[in-house]
Amino acid sequence: MTDLFPRIEGMAQRREDHRGYLEVLYESDACVLKRSLSRKGVFRGLHWQKPPHGQTKIFRVLSGTIADFIVDMDAPDRLLHHSIITPEDGWVRIDARYAHGFYAIEESLFEYFCDGGYAEEAELAFAITDDIRERLGVTDVILSDKDSRSAPLAIDKA
Repeated sequence: MTDLFPRIEGMAQRREDHRGYLEVLYESDACVLKRSLSRKGVFRGLHWQKPPHGQTKIFRVLSGTIADFIVDMDAPDRLLHHSIITPEDGWVRIDARYAHGFYAIEESLFEYFCDGGYAEEAELAFAITDDIRERLGVTDVILSDKDSRSAPLAIDKA
């Protein structure tokens, strides 16, 4: 293949750990395209970028099943919502005003496009481990080191 049609798969930056892996397939100041494999019991999130660095997320589950969690950061009650999502659900859009994360009910391959660049200095992470256990009836919630240090988010139960 010529340089006129570069393949982004060969440029992917892949990070692996006890949760699975994360691949950054493409990144610019305006967008990010990622793929992740999460082992059963892994929670990735709950993350949100403060304005003006918000990211709208568009994702799909390629294999497996996830419980997707969102919180409207503009709402005073900060209700936590979740939905079970499988490959049959196709593409899903999460607006930039929502803090977002997902729990792998089974090993899951997940692709997502972030409309808006990643800004580490604007990112907030929130702990909802107890809520995940309560809502899904699970005991294992596997987190990254960063997410395990996250402050709890004051939320109402929906």
